[in-house]
This record gives sequence, structure tokens and C-alpha cells, in this order.
Amino acid sequence: MFKSLRKQEGFTLIELMIVVAIIGILAAIAIPNFLQYQMKSRQSEAKTNLMAIKTSEVSWQGERGCFLTVALAPLVAPAAGTKMQPQNWNQAAQPWLTPTPAAATGWCVGGAGVGVSAGTFANLGFQATGNVNYQYATGTYAVSYTSCLGPTAAPAPLITAETGATDVGPTAAGFRATAASNLDGDAVISVWASADSTGASDCVPGVF
Repeated sequence: MFKSLRKQEGFTLIELMIVVAIIGILAAIAIPNFLQYQMKSRQSEAKTNLMAIKTSEVSWQGERGCFLTVALAPLVAPAAGTKMQPQNWNQAAQPWLTPTPAAATGWCVGGAGVGVSAGTFANLGFQATGNVNYQYATGTYAVSYTSCLGPTAAPAPLITAETGATDVGPTAAGFRATAASNLDGDAVISVWASADSTGASDCVPGVF
């Protein structure tokens, strides 16, 4: 009996430490990759919504003869050094959910502030679902442009301005929709954009 007990062996302390070290190394590799994958999956929201906004803008232009400038929505903007929290798009009595009444002369006459070239996402017929991780906006300009060029319609310090005066009146030749967020809370804001001539593009690659 005593002989059989002596044959039972367990793990030594060194073996346990080696196993713990291996698990720690694997976790150090896997966790950052998982977090990056998670943030990339959240970016799909921006791509999907920007393409929907582009479709709405093109449809609006086909029916009305102009593109529509839409103010930032939701109201909380991304900030450098602060992780952006999801916002409820469908909050009651938010301005982007309420159509702007057309002036007596109709849309596409005059400039922003007159209520004919500036409107809301409700006017465009765009409706996000539930909570959103980005802040959205559209702008109209005197020249047609690619998505990551042109005047900034959302916080985007790394976007280069394109030659051409801003024009929110009926002569606007193009539009640019933006989605801005700070998913990881670092010093740089992530910006995606779409335009009349391009699909959704990552304006600050590698930034979340």
C-alpha cells in the first residue's frame, strides 16, 4: 500500500509556472487581436449607414434637383482622448427625426438658413436603427469630390480641404457624408466618408 502511494506523482512548481507563462503569452497575443477585431466590426456600422445616406442623397437629388445639407446627428460629437459611447438615434423629439418644412417656393432655392437647401435626415428618408457609435452629417459643395477630400462636415483633423468654395445652394454639384467616432479613446478621431462619386472610405486608416 505504501509503495503504491509513493508512485503517485503530481506537477512540480516549475511545471505549473511554465503552464501559467504559456497561458499568459497566448492571452497577451489573443486579447489585443480580439479587441481590434471588435472595433473593426463596429466600423461596419459607418460603412453601412454612409452607403444608405448616399443612396438617399442621390434619390433626393433626382427628385428635387439638388443635394441636401444635413446637420450633425446625434448631438454628442467624438472627442480626442475620450471613448465615444453608443447613442440612441431614435430618442424622442430629436431634430434629425423631424422633417424641416419646405419654404413656400420649394426646396433647392436659396441657401442654408432659408430652409430650402438644409434639412434633416428625416427629409432624406434615412433612419438609423437603435444605438449608433458614430456621429453623421452631410454637406453640399460647389465641386464634385471624392469622399475623403473636401471641407470637413464632421471632426476630421487629418482630412485635406479640396479647392472649391462651399456652396449649400441649388448650384451645389456634389455632396459628402461623414461618420466620425472615437471607438478606442485615443488621441485621433476615426472618420469615414462617402460622396456622390465614391462609396464609403476610411479617411484615417488604422484609427478606431
